[in-house]
Amino acid sequence: MDQITVILPKSQKEAIVSIVKKNIKTCRLKVYPNLDVCISVPEKMSSDDVYYFLNQKAWWIEEKLEVFRSTAGYSSTTEIRDGFSIRMFGEDLIFSVSTGIKNSIFREGKTIKISNINPNNQPGVMKQFETWWRKESINFLNERVRKYYPIIQKYGICFPKIQIRRMKTLWGSCNVNRNVITFNQYLIKAKPACVDYVVLHELAHFIYPNHSKQFYDFLSIYMPDWKDRKKTLDQEVVHGL
Repeated sequence: MDQITVILPKSQKEAIVSIVKKNIKTCRLKVYPNLDVCISVPEKMSSDDVYYFLNQKAWWIEEKLEVFRSTAGYSSTTEIRDGFSIRMFGEDLIFSVSTGIKNSIFREGKTIKISNINPNNQPGVMKQFETWWRKESINFLNERVRKYYPIIQKYGICFPKIQIRRMKTLWGSCNVNRNVITFNQYLIKAKPACVDYVVLHELAHFIYPNHSKQFYDFLSIYMPDWKDRKKTLDQEVVHGL
């Protein structure tokens, strides 16, 4: 994977952009919550043209990076401190971190309450939070898959195993042979309606392995507004153009 350095016009700082050449007609530029910037470009596009395009979009890149930096939390910092925020299920939640006689973590309204024997031990607090986040993710995603599973159950497909991992460019992937769906662990930052789109998308792959016309017709039958949900997902959790 190639990279290009772009000077951001406002701060005059450098942004490293990863470049992936694909069989596409137009450029696709995205900024991710972890502050990665990636661009997919047509296979025959020259380096000079890519550089020119990125410099034309430098203001946009900087604006989107500032949006993610303004929300400290799971995907944008190595610290979890009292008063920091994170997005979960489409809402901005606030961390309340305190000292306790034992470690515990739970959500109360729009607050994630973390009690830790040593709250200044950031690696320990982060590990505590990641364990909780993964558990919440698995439980929620299993619940959403159970909701939409009957749509494919009638085709004789067994209920899939659900797992999560960090993924830069995908919201989910389906391994039909292993009967496994893997979701991006950042997915539950999105609104439930957007999560449902990804769930149905991956379930549909058990019937239609590729993105054929039949695949999208299937999505449209069971989720007529899937395009709107996808657009919201891309705009609110990953900024792209």
